[in-house]
Amino acid sequence: MGFLGVGKTTAILDLLKQKPKNENWAVLVNEFGKIGIDGAIYSAAGVTVKEIAGGCLCCAVGLPFQVSINRLLKEVRPDRLLIEPTGLGHPKKVLDMLLTGRFKETLQLRASICLVDPEKLKDPRYTTHETFIDQIALSDVLVANKMDLAEAEAISLFHQLAKKSQPEKVLIAQTIQGQLDVTWLDMPRNLKRQAAFPNAHNITKVYPVNNIDHQLSNKTSGFQSFGHIFPVQNRFDFKKLNDFLSQLKVERIKGILNTNKGWFIINGTDNKINYAPTPLSNNNRIELIARQNHFQDVLSALRLCLE
Repeated sequence: MGFLGVGKTTAILDLLKQKPKNENWAVLVNEFGKIGIDGAIYSAAGVTVKEIAGGCLCCAVGLPFQVSINRLLKEVRPDRLLIEPTGLGHPKKVLDMLLTGRFKETLQLRASICLVDPEKLKDPRYTTHETFIDQIALSDVLVANKMDLAEAEAISLFHQLAKKSQPEKVLIAQTIQGQLDVTWLDMPRNLKRQAAFPNAHNITKVYPVNNIDHQLSNKTSGFQSFGHIFPVQNRFDFKKLNDFLSQLKVERIKGILNTNKGWFIINGTDNKINYAPTPLSNNNRIELIARQNHFQDVLSALRLCLE
């Protein structure tokens, strides 16, 4: 787990590369927006995936969550199940569900891994955000990602945060580009960890407007999302697309898009966008998340990036 743009998807993709050949793994992924990008990214990587889109996993922790896990367990019978909540999701309800009922008998819950971007620790919008605080509090393994982009002040703040965490973390680590050690997945879960704000997160409401999925959050999370699907035959001019996305001030950018340089998985934040080549997808899709509504003219601007 971890907040928006911290590199969770990249980290899971890296873990999947370390999967023993004789093991069968699956991923349950949840996204804040309705379009769903991560599922397509994991599918392109050749892993079995189930998606819960259109809200936070902590809000959908009832029937959709249970059905998705039950299907994975029945149809795939994975040796290991990785769960990626949205960056806006509070982990308490998810952890509680996995520790009770029938899941307690069928699943062995291991360490919860939380990724943190140290640069965010300089911004009170994050350090006072209740979900951000509890993602860190409920984690067993705390990892500072993007260390290659972190300044000395941010690194110092991370070490201060990690040192004062109670109960102590099983492991505190630093990495770049989401590179995790697969052995961390088998570290133990400490059941004594408590959320400071267990009731912080409320249900997110979604309003479809003119075929554009605007997802309006409650005042607790304070985020909105935009998502759109373009036909597979649409092709973007790579330079125009990159110029447009690079000037956006958003928390997260994700997409799978066809360009005049080929198909790419797009994954980034407002300060860095990564483009990874990917096989042909069945459509173009993009999703943005921001603190304020920057989405009024996004669709028109994206259409101007088409060839």
